[in-house]
Amino acid sequence: MTAGTPVVVTGANGWIGGRVAAALHERGHQVVAVSRDPAAARARGPAWEWIGTGDELEEAVAAAGAVVNLAGRNVFEQRWTPEYVEVMRRSRVDVTRRVVHALAGRDAPGVLVSASGFTVCGDAGDTELADDAPASRELVLGDVYADWEDAALAAPPSVRVVVARIGVVLGSDHGAFDFFRRPFLEGRGAVLGSGEQWVPWVHVDDVVGLLVAGLEDERLREVVNVVAPEPVRHRELAAALAASAGTPCRGTEPADAVHARLGPAAEMIVTSQRMVPRRALDLGFRFRHPRLTSAVDDLAR
Repeated sequence: MTAGTPVVVTGANGWIGGRVAAALHERGHQVVAVSRDPAAARARGPAWEWIGTGDELEEAVAAAGAVVNLAGRNVFEQRWTPEYVEVMRRSRVDVTRRVVHALAGRDAPGVLVSASGFTVCGDAGDTELADDAPASRELVLGDVYADWEDAALAAPPSVRVVVARIGVVLGSDHGAFDFFRRPFLEGRGAVLGSGEQWVPWVHVDDVVGLLVAGLEDERLREVVNVVAPEPVRHRELAAALAASAGTPCRGTEPADAVHARLGPAAEMIVTSQRMVPRRALDLGFRFRHPRLTSAVDDLAR
């Protein structure tokens, strides 16, 4: 893709979507950002075009031919009732199907970078999960993500599809870092679950970098693990967070207690996914934060 190429970004109001839109804008692309409330988004001041989720979405996708698809209700927005699980599913799958339909109707080739998440791999224990690991419907959110992936991969051969399986995203202003670190800052941090579960963490800067690479690098296609090269066990994450906060780790909160506190969302914490980004590494992607200790130090600053 050359500078000036229009790119549609769904979910551009979100934490990662906003960063992706900004990165694409900085690289000279023409960003068309999608929001359920484009007027409010436009009023906040980003220097790109905003559109709504009506028919203009398909029109923009057909015209651009390039999409970064991050649309979906926030998994941290509320407790996962069965009704909200379906809201999370529909908000992802329906938009993706519309995007794929619009891309399929073009005479020219297209590219779709569509998000997914680590729980689609199920609770895999110590098994190393490369990019070609099959999707699993074992977990609640994993089942949602499997449908999301299926919707993206249904695109015709004229569309280069990259499914970005995004790990536990650590960022200083949002995401999992604050959730995990705040208890340590308050002197009540603990290992959650057994502590032996693998955490497929990734710094938010590398998430943005890999999503942009998926759009621009034609060698990337199908499923790509958007995780750091060195997954860690949860007890290692807890130790790094305790060190950054200057407080000790206060024992362990058993998995049953985590489930009682968080409900079904506990699966994102107490299950194990030892994911490795083989495709990204094989193609020479350079991670800005490949090691957990440096990532935590960067974010703590």
